[in-house]
Amino acid sequence: MSTPESLNILIVDDNKNNLFTLRNLIGEYIPSVQILEADSGLEALRVLLKEKVDLIILDVQMPEMDGFETAELIRARKHTRHIPIVFLTAAYKSETFKQKGFDLGAADYLTKPIDAPLLISRIKSYRHFILQERRHVSELFIANQQLLRAKELAEEAQAAAEAANVAKSRFVANMSHELRTPLNAIIGYSEILLEEATDSGYDSCVQDLDRIQSSGKHLLGLINDILDMSKIEAGHMEVYIETFDLRKLLNDVVSTASPLIEKNKNTFQYEFTEQLGEMKSDQTKLKQMLLNLLSNAAKFTEKGIIHLKVTRQQDAHEAWFVFAVSDTGIGITPEQQQKLFQPFTQADASTTRKYGGTGLGLAITKRFTEMMGGSILLESEAGKGTSFTLLLPAQLRKGNE
Repeated sequence: MSTPESLNILIVDDNKNNLFTLRNLIGEYIPSVQILEADSGLEALRVLLKEKVDLIILDVQMPEMDGFETAELIRARKHTRHIPIVFLTAAYKSETFKQKGFDLGAADYLTKPIDAPLLISRIKSYRHFILQERRHVSELFIANQQLLRAKELAEEAQAAAEAANVAKSRFVANMSHELRTPLNAIIGYSEILLEEATDSGYDSCVQDLDRIQSSGKHLLGLINDILDMSKIEAGHMEVYIETFDLRKLLNDVVSTASPLIEKNKNTFQYEFTEQLGEMKSDQTKLKQMLLNLLSNAAKFTEKGIIHLKVTRQQDAHEAWFVFAVSDTGIGITPEQQQKLFQPFTQADASTTRKYGGTGLGLAITKRFTEMMGGSILLESEAGKGTSFTLLLPAQLRKGNE
């Protein structure tokens, strides 16, 4: 029975006495060895078709097919060409045949009459190398199996994560829908009640109704942000390209952002290049991105200045719009900047406690910027203020989506 340490040796010689001598010598001194015999080159080839052989001891001088012809056929076959061959020949023929044997890929060359100690020493050396190679191949096989298994586990984990992400996206989409419907009703009714209370002079109710309406709108904004991030992560967020007047969009942004900025007694400054012209992009996402940056600036700045500057630039290939939003607020440290664009992450825990928010606005803005073929830059110094710069192509093409 073959074991990992066993060795199969094929002896090929037309002389039965030589076969007997070699078999006894090898069997006595080499452990865990199986001897296979062949009395001709043709018989040796038949054995090699049926048996796994680790080493061949091959007589050179044989009738019909000599050792060299046999070796050529062994080397010509893909599954046997790697087997080491030790040639045996009479001493007086040794020098004549040695070079030819090595040309045919002989591993070694021994002479007759057989030098038993030398033969056993050489076979032990080959056994050591063969077993070492076998162990190496085994280790490579095991390592390869481990890699394949690790790859399978990684693929399974990725599939599970993707399935979980899909399930999460569906849950968030369904929950957002279920929450937004009654929330819009609350906001709508609070607006009606607020108008009636104002008209009827119920001043004591106006402040409370205003808080209800403000909180409802704030909660609706958070729900919309979560839904947007969920769509982005699931790959379901689409870019809608249309041509629009950029100045008109900026006027809408200024009108919407002004009350938020003035709430903390800030001064809002904006500066637009005279000839901005049209932009071909997703105007809904652009408006959301600018409002995210301006509302962030308003949140983290008190009695300061918030500045919005928009310019058009032209490089060698295309036109770009540069949207710069800067403030004189609390600023961001280099450590805080490292995680600023991660979802559900703010600068640090103290910032979250003091200023609130989910930390989704900047993450969404960055993802939208990339989807629209642009980039976002950040410059900030703690205690001195922050500047975000959006660079977006003036003409977004389908390939950028």
